[in-house]
Amino acid sequence: MNKIIISLTFVFLLAGCATGGFQADVVARDAAGKPQFVQTGTVMSVQAVTIEGDRDVGTASGTVLGAIVGSGAGERSADGDGETSSQVGAIVGGLIGSVVGSEVGEKISRKEGIELVIKLEANEKEISIVQERSSNPEINFRVGDKVRIIRSAGRSRVVPYN
Repeated sequence: MNKIIISLTFVFLLAGCATGGFQADVVARDAAGKPQFVQTGTVMSVQAVTIEGDRDVGTASGTVLGAIVGSGAGERSADGDGETSSQVGAIVGGLIGSVVGSEVGEKISRKEGIELVIKLEANEKEISIVQERSSNPEINFRVGDKVRIIRSAGRSRVVPYN
């Protein structure tokens, strides 16, 4: 039972580490203190989207939990010889756990997002940027809004112009 509690704690700790950082008002750690390229533009469309979750979040923890549960189940099986059944149970449990963990990890790290199509002022080209919907109620985009696109280290985020 202690093994299961430890494994579940591990799963929740990993899930807690799954942060997106794709909000308009969230800056990636590696971008802090570095110069960033800024462009201005006008919002042409706003579309609600779902940002797919991270499957890797739950795969490792699911494998560990599945192996522990499978091992325990194999040890207690009526027709098993103990050690062999435990090993087979751990392998099967680990495989099943990784699949289940992957799905759980994807679901818990999924985010509500928005896709903004923006016409750049500099060259009149349109670009699309997907970012997480901001928890800040002051950051709300509408068609016609003037915005800044801030680029750093291969990532972009859109913020209101004012």
